[in-house]
Amino acid sequence: MLNIYQFLSHKKTILIAPAGYGKTHTIAAAMDILKIKGKHLILTHTHAGIGSIKEKLKKECIPSNKFHVETISGFAQRYVLSFYKGIDIPNLNDKNYFSFILEKAFYYFRLKPIQKILLRSYDSLFVDEYQDCTSTQHELILLISALFPTRFLGDPLQGIFQFNPLDPLVNMNDEIQMKDFISNKYTLEQPQRWLRGNNETLGENLKCIRSELLLGNPIDLSLYSAIESHCYNEEDLNIPTSLYYKKLSDSIKGDSLLIIHPNSTSIHPRISLIKKFNNRFLLLESIDDKDFYKLAGKFDNVFQGGYTLVLKEVCLAIFNKTELGKWFNEKGLISKTGENEKSLIKPLKTLLEEINLCPSFNKLRSALLEVSKLPMLKCYRKEIFSCLCKALQHADNEKTTVAQAMAEIRNSIRRYGKKTNVKCIGTTLLTKGLEFDTVIVLNAHQFNCPKHLYVAFTRACKKLIVFSNSNVLTTKSINIG
Repeated sequence: MLNIYQFLSHKKTILIAPAGYGKTHTIAAAMDILKIKGKHLILTHTHAGIGSIKEKLKKECIPSNKFHVETISGFAQRYVLSFYKGIDIPNLNDKNYFSFILEKAFYYFRLKPIQKILLRSYDSLFVDEYQDCTSTQHELILLISALFPTRFLGDPLQGIFQFNPLDPLVNMNDEIQMKDFISNKYTLEQPQRWLRGNNETLGENLKCIRSELLLGNPIDLSLYSAIESHCYNEEDLNIPTSLYYKKLSDSIKGDSLLIIHPNSTSIHPRISLIKKFNNRFLLLESIDDKDFYKLAGKFDNVFQGGYTLVLKEVCLAIFNKTELGKWFNEKGLISKTGENEKSLIKPLKTLLEEINLCPSFNKLRSALLEVSKLPMLKCYRKEIFSCLCKALQHADNEKTTVAQAMAEIRNSIRRYGKKTNVKCIGTTLLTKGLEFDTVIVLNAHQFNCPKHLYVAFTRACKKLIVFSNSNVLTTKSINIG
């Protein structure tokens, strides 16, 4: 059991906390003690992490004016955009955007006036999911940590955000990288997420699996009684008459359910499953998916009279094409002869006529909403649809571009987080920091990295269902220090 007072007594501390062992609870317990000493900054890596931390602090009745939770990227971005006056900032969807932001953040956080702002704003710093800090982010955090007491919390076995080989993830067990922090290192030892009526046996099973992964050993799922495992050929997932497909369909129950797909590089396999399973679960989107900005930008670049075709083009990216094709063709809106169809299409037709005479983003938003009401039309990318509606309204109200409005909306999610508690499908990269009653892992044999497999399994609180082509899962050996 961690002595929270001892943990807080040091100015520089590390806490190693396996998934579900009480890391977020530790942050809440620390906030409960520190709330009498001003306001505290909590940094993490994902909007999912922000939502999880905020929900826990709210549950523990920690006053919201005693803490501020933000992603590291969002935090750096906020200060840079507040003070940098250059015109060379890359577009938000540019691959160099955040490296630019980090470079400028180093400059600003070294300035005494900015350091005074930080000191007046916060009394301590907590950095969650520290294993996902790149070496560059780590150096930036070390710079800030000189200002006030700082605690790093994380788990080397969950370090999966490695995207740039030239900027590797930090090693939390490395004495040189961790500097003074390594002298005050604590570890949480017992699973907590699976207690209090969830599934204690599952927690113990996952603890054993963690040990095997750290040793580089194969995982024999048949040895773990709390894990429901099924062996099928992965190709059968796309065949509606197969046992794999039917078993997955039968398993999609309850409101708190996550399906994890092993392919993080392409969104298309997940969208394909959403279509096959008739929209029974929601697609979790990446915060920086370029489609948000690409589709928003289309509304900014419409030639007079071309609004109908742009609306159709946007809708083709988020709705089912077959049904959309019954209402739109290459020329625009299809003229209907049947009285029922004429009645259904009339509100949209009237709106588009108004838009072509006197265009506005708010009218385009209304048109997008009217499209969504057409019979048999299904939206496969509901988050993009929702953000497009918000961006169009914001652009109209603030007299800005839809692309700029979209950037502001996505940045707001980056800074303030988003709660997810529905049936959904995602990847390990999109769901780390989240937890669900039921987790279904598809084609688990495709996880060749033990870190991703561990993250996938530990999202489950009550029930873990694993589909693979074998009960024995083999991953590559890793060194986490």
